[in-house]
Order: sequence, then C-alpha cells, then structure tokens
Amino acid sequence: MTQQNRRNGAPTAAAGIALAAGLVLAGCVLHVDGDGGWQEDSHGERNGGQGDSRGESNGWRDRCEVRDTVELSSAATETLAVHSGPGGVDIRGDAEVSEILVSATLCASSRELLEDMAVTLEGGRLEARTPRRPWGSWGRRYARVSLDVRVPPTTAIRLDDQSGSARLSDVGDVRVEDGSGSLRLERTGEVRIEDGSGSIEIAGAAGDVVVEDGSGSLRIRNVEGNLTVEDGSGSVRIAAIEGDVRLDDNSGSVSIRGVGGSVLVGDEGAGSISIEQVGGEVRIEDAGSGRVAVRDVEGDLTVRGTRRSRVRYEDVRGEVDLPPARR
Repeated sequence: MTQQNRRNGAPTAAAGIALAAGLVLAGCVLHVDGDGGWQEDSHGERNGGQGDSRGESNGWRDRCEVRDTVELSSAATETLAVHSGPGGVDIRGDAEVSEILVSATLCASSRELLEDMAVTLEGGRLEARTPRRPWGSWGRRYARVSLDVRVPPTTAIRLDDQSGSARLSDVGDVRVEDGSGSLRLERTGEVRIEDGSGSIEIAGAAGDVVVEDGSGSLRIRNVEGNLTVEDGSGSVRIAAIEGDVRLDDNSGSVSIRGVGGSVLVGDEGAGSISIEQVGGEVRIEDAGSGRVAVRDVEGDLTVRGTRRSRVRYEDVRGEVDLPPARR
C-alpha cells in the first residue's frame, strides 16, 4: 500500500499516516448548495495566512482561521470504510481511477486544535479525527475536516458520518450511519441508511433501498429494486420504483408515483397521502388524519384508519375497500 502526504507543496511518502498540522495552506471547503450540487469556497489569500474574516458573519461553518491540506492514496479495496466527524464528505466513483485517492482540508479556530486533528488511510479504512467537544457549547471554537475521495466505480462504501453534509455518487453498494446533516446519493448499488436527522436524497440505485430516518425530508427516485422506509417526521417524495414500496411515516406529507409493484403504507400519523401510477395493489393500513388521494392503480385499493370522506380515488382497476361511511 502506498500513501502520500503532500503538505505545503512538498510530497513525502509514508505508510500508515497520522497527521498533525503545521504550516497553514489556503484551500477549499466542499459544501452542498441549494440545488444539491457541490461548490468550492476560497477563504483568505494563498499565503498561509489566517483565513477569512468575512466568516464571522456567516457562522462557524464558513470560518477557517487555521487550515492544512492533506493528500493520501492507497491500493483499491472492494469496500472502503469511512469514519468522519464535522465537515463535508464527497465520495465519487471514477472509471479512470485504479486506487483510492483522498484530498482532505483541515480547518480549526486555533493552531492548538489543528494539531489534535488527523487523517489516516490504511487497509480500506479512511478516518478523519477531530478533537472531542468538551461539555457545553464550543462557542467560537471549531474543528472540521472536509473529505474529497475518488475510488473505482465498483467500490462499496460504508460511511459513518457524525455530522456534516455527505454526497456519494457512481459507487457500489452503500451503507450509511449518519448523525445529522444532509445526505445525497446518486447512481449507486444497494442502499441501507440509518439517519438521525437531516434531508436525504437518493437518485438512482441498482438494487433494494432501506431507509431508517429520524427526521428530515426524503426524496427517492429511480430505484431498480424494492424500497422500504421508516420515517419519523418530514415530507416524503418517492418516484420511479421498479419493485414494491413499504412506508411507515409518523408525520409529514407523502407522495408516491410510478411504482412497478405494490404499495403498502403502514402508519401515517399526520399529513396527506398521494399515490398514483402503481402496477400492483395499494394498501394503507392507517391513513391518520390527512387526506388520501389515489389514482391509476392496476390492483386492489384498501384504506384503513381514516374517514371515508377523506379518501378520493379514480381509475382503480381492482377491488376497492374503504372505511364505512359515517351516518
């Protein structure tokens, strides 16, 4: 395995790297813009200075008083495990890449915090370490690592992300444990996500998708298998699913469109339900207190747990079973 650490323009070789930052470099911080794309923010002059004073008005996420940059590489592995803390993560499959390539930007409010940060890449495991926060708020103190990773397109990804935005695209099967922050997946294999909070968007999965989400909006489309979602709160938008859809949602509006198999909604505590273009049956076990609209269904329609007056349907080609009308 070969790893490289390039700091201040002078490349050195090492095996098993733990990095303590020294001189400061200018660099870029990756983040998600309003359209889900990634941008680069330049801070300060490229003179190893003290960052950008404008960050004071933009919050700690945009500040970088002290920084360092790190580049690592290692032989490709079937699976890459990534453990990250505060900071953005961008992992992309690249057909022209035959190894694992990592570019990391370390940002901190002081040199003391920067010296306690490290990035390592060894044995198919990438880890970004930042100082643990003391009890209470950090106030004006911060430390974060932004990771830009390139891998061969068939690489499976296991991501353990404590906080910060993450984007994964053109990779193999994906497993994510995410504490908070937005998550975007594009063109992956099978997907399993356990998420605490933050929005999730999945656009293209070549296999089954399972999402356990505490809170935050969900946008899922173009899945070549079955979709299973357990959602605590937040709106849910689902489209173009080749297999079956199973959804348990405590609150928030639900929109499901273009399903090749059947749709089962187990529990919808509050919020409207809209379902259309389904190749199998539609069954809603507990519709909750919101309105239900169903259209263009090949199989049967069954609705429970609501008033009949709240259900609207059309073009259902199977049998229809609704709650009895109230007298």
